[in-house]
Amino acid sequence: MDLSRGGNRLNFYQQVRLLLQAVSCQHSGDKEQLLDEAIRFVSPLSLDAPKGDVGEISRTDDGRWQVEVWAQGLTGALGALPAVYTEWLIERYYRYGDRAGKAFFDIFTHRLQCLRYLAWEKYHYYARAELRDEMPLAQATQALCGVLHESSAFSDGRYASLLAPAVRSMVNLETLLGHAFAAPMSITPFSRHWQQTDAVWCCQLGASAQPLSNAPMLGRVRWEHQSRFLLTIGPLPQLQALRFFPGENDFAHLCRRLREYLGPGLDFDIELQIDNHSSAAKPLAESQLGRDACLGSDLTRPARSLRLSKELTECRY
Repeated sequence: MDLSRGGNRLNFYQQVRLLLQAVSCQHSGDKEQLLDEAIRFVSPLSLDAPKGDVGEISRTDDGRWQVEVWAQGLTGALGALPAVYTEWLIERYYRYGDRAGKAFFDIFTHRLQCLRYLAWEKYHYYARAELRDEMPLAQATQALCGVLHESSAFSDGRYASLLAPAVRSMVNLETLLGHAFAAPMSITPFSRHWQQTDAVWCCQLGASAQPLSNAPMLGRVRWEHQSRFLLTIGPLPQLQALRFFPGENDFAHLCRRLREYLGPGLDFDIELQIDNHSSAAKPLAESQLGRDACLGSDLTRPARSLRLSKELTECRY
């Protein structure tokens, strides 16, 4: 990876930020210390006019990236010290091979440039969020949205603004679920269904509690369309759709988050749209009906639907 040629096109902060991103992909430990452990800042041994904030970028023997910083350092044409110090270091370094003086100055240069970048990062929250698991201003965002003390999975800084309105809308729920599960989500309101009715609300012959004028209903179920909606997921490829099958972690998390967002007032059904073009034909011995197998040979439709009832969403896995 050659960063020295294109480094002058970026300022100091963006160059260090991109370098930290590249290093963090190969680092699995604590990323907050990458600036001090993976990068070493040095001052130039030259009085030439710089072409940018950052000079040469090279890899040292110990695996660290050495970044030559021209601006706001100790030595060089734009250094804080007088030019006589740079001239003295150049003479000691090139004429006598003495590197102790430059190494001593680089100790302070490294600390100075680290503090300079951290001061910039403190007020540029996108740079802080790239190397930290906790979002910047998460607690302040939760407090402003009124969900600081809620234990919901959606009450973190990413989705707190969607929970702030007193009336929670369908559009916010679609946006929230689509972003959280990285899948296309759509909601169809007023999904019709059969709903059980308590016997005390039914009209009974010889009973005066519910006359026919108040409860004109025969039977124990009624055709209801006000208290339930349909959540459609997809179309998804076969392997990706398996995440939302009953018993899987994503399905349990989806049902839990829906209950937290809706509360006890509404019910829902889930419909999976599975792409037929990504489903290979398998013999019955190698597939399971309803999971990765279906009856029939008509695959001309772009997707097939799998309806998950309310009872499956209420199960605890």
